[in-house]
This record gives sequence, structure tokens and C-alpha cells, in this order.
Amino acid sequence: MVSRRLILAIMAGSGRRSQTVEDYLKVIFSLGERDADLVTTSRLAERLGLSASSVSGMLRRLVGQGLIDHRPYGGITLTETGLASALQVVRRHRLVEMFLVSQLGYSWDEVHEEAEVLEHAVSDQLVERLDLALGRPGFDPHGDPIPGTGGELPTLDAHRLSTLTPGRAGRLVRVDDATPPC
Repeated sequence: MVSRRLILAIMAGSGRRSQTVEDYLKVIFSLGERDADLVTTSRLAERLGLSASSVSGMLRRLVGQGLIDHRPYGGITLTETGLASALQVVRRHRLVEMFLVSQLGYSWDEVHEEAEVLEHAVSDQLVERLDLALGRPGFDPHGDPIPGTGGELPTLDAHRLSTLTPGRAGRLVRVDDATPPC
């Protein structure tokens, strides 16, 4: 997906991005990962619980930093650099969730908010040790794929429940853990 060289260059660079930038990149990635609809300013604002004008201002900054591509009233996409940064945050988040469930006894529906805080606090060394201690899991407790160290994502062979025809059986493999807007 993303070149390992790019991820290593970002990791060796000036350090992590601000928590706000990381949150935006992660949400842009997550919205794009879940469905084929365009990631728009309004969808992003709704997910972040912010006004569209606040989100628009930040999007201009992210474009200026070379992290996203966005035209007004169009879709938002991550650049290669933005995607590499987003995958790092997603990796940290999902590994923290997995650790909380498997080692600390949290249930799968309790871990999202804890991971939202911890994803910005754990070091890259700790993330690597979590990954190793957990046996390099491919999926988090919600069934979301955990990016590898090079940005690769395990394949998830799944369909939305709403696309199953009546009477057809399926197996639940993934649950959306995003906090719904109030």
C-alpha cells in the first residue's frame, strides 16, 4: 500500500504530527476505508463534531503541508505522505485496543475512547513491543485490519450486513467503533 521507505522516512523525520493533525488524517482514512462515498468536508465535520468552517480551515493547512488533496466542494483524499502518517496513527490505535482487550480485560466496546487518548502518548518503541507481545495480530477487537510496519493492510473479505439478501447467512467480522454524532 504505502512504501516502507516512506514510512521509515516519516518515522525518522521531525517526529510526529500534532494530535489534531493526526486525528484529521486518521478520520479521513477511516471514512475512506469504510465506504466508497467521497470523504467530504461535511462528513468529516460530522465525524469530528466540528463546524464545517473549522474543518475547512484545517483542510487548507493539511493541503499546505502536502498531506491531503482537496478542492472546495470536492472529495478529500490523502496524499502518499498523508496516508503513511494516517496508517501510523491507525496502527497505534488498533494495537492499543488489542492490548487493552487481550491483556487488561477490557471488553471490545470499551476500548475506543481509551485508545483515542493513548494513540498520541505511546512511543514507536512501545507500539513495536505491543505488536510483538500480541503475536503481530492482523485485526483489532472490532475486526479492523491493523496496518503492518510498512503500511500494508491485511485483506478483509467482508460485505456490509445491509447488502445480504434476506435468508442469506453471514458471519459478523467487523464492527464500527466510531462514536456516533450526538
